[in-house]
Amino acid sequence: MGRPLREGGEKQTALAVRPAQSSATPHPFADSPANGKIKVALLLPLSGKNAPLGQAMLNAAQLAVFDAAPQNFELMPRDTGNNAESAARDAIASGARLLIGPVFAAEVAAVKPVVQSSNVNMLALSTDTSLAEPGVYVLGFSPTAQVERVVTYAASQGIRRFAALVPGTSYGKLVLNTFKDAVQKNGGFIISVEKPANVSALLAKRDQIEALFLPLGGEELQQTVSALVSGGLDLKKTRLLGTGLWDEAGIGSCIEALAGGWYAASEPDARRYFINNYKNTYGGEPPRLATLTYDATALASVLAKRGGVYDRAALTNPGGFAGIDGIFRITWGGLAERGLAVNEITTEGSKVIDPAPSTFAGIDNRFN
Repeated sequence: MGRPLREGGEKQTALAVRPAQSSATPHPFADSPANGKIKVALLLPLSGKNAPLGQAMLNAAQLAVFDAAPQNFELMPRDTGNNAESAARDAIASGARLLIGPVFAAEVAAVKPVVQSSNVNMLALSTDTSLAEPGVYVLGFSPTAQVERVVTYAASQGIRRFAALVPGTSYGKLVLNTFKDAVQKNGGFIISVEKPANVSALLAKRDQIEALFLPLGGEELQQTVSALVSGGLDLKKTRLLGTGLWDEAGIGSCIEALAGGWYAASEPDARRYFINNYKNTYGGEPPRLATLTYDATALASVLAKRGGVYDRAALTNPGGFAGIDGIFRITWGGLAERGLAVNEITTEGSKVIDPAPSTFAGIDNRFN
């Protein structure tokens, strides 16, 4: 059912784990065959308003179990809808060797003390990198890596004069700081930074702008692009840049003016295969976060084949792992580094214009 995934240019039949480059203290479960099952807990919202998301993510995890898990692997879903901390404690008391999830930042924060007082690590599915620490590994798609990747690529294509329309949200502040650093690091300079409501102020400098950063999504993105076009921005002269918020099927047909825009995300081919498998199995379109659950569960499944060692040395393997969303590795400090492609939007769909790396060789920023 699963599409072969890459490791070092070779095809694999499941999530590929590269050889660890450091020894590790024996895990408390590693030499205990009498334990029988290797249990991993999946903390998801399975009740309440977020139950549809939680169920879809559970579906994706079950696909990963089917594709990659050994017979003695047991996935233990736990509902975080009422109390994430209680769900985590129950999972550990039931023998979980690893926690996957929760999804939301507030739930991750609630579970952190449980992890800190146990020998069980957590693969959180949140994007809130401020929660990361040794033992609490945040696997969510970080916008900072997306911004760095697309700005660096734009600079490699000769772009030097940048501008941005950034919302005044916590997300906006995070990506703006990264944007400024990335532009400076790549020898560029910023012409203007405004909020989406101040399009006219930015348009006053439109002739100086070679690339415009729009970390927006949904209706706000559509309205902003429409205002830019109506205000006279020449999209043949100004390249639009985005984040993973643009990583939506059919966005180029919905917002035709985005055609030609660039954003960084995982390569879409493996994800398309996963989406088709999900549809064939469950009869619906998976949410974007479903691949996160698949990759985390596949990682746990593959490590289960190696004895169910989920200690920090195993999880922070410097060589990384290859999953549905491309290569990734977990830093000792708890962050996920990903190999991203640069994609260009067309009216027919996105296409890769600068492929994602197939290995972390030569990438030396894992402890930054």
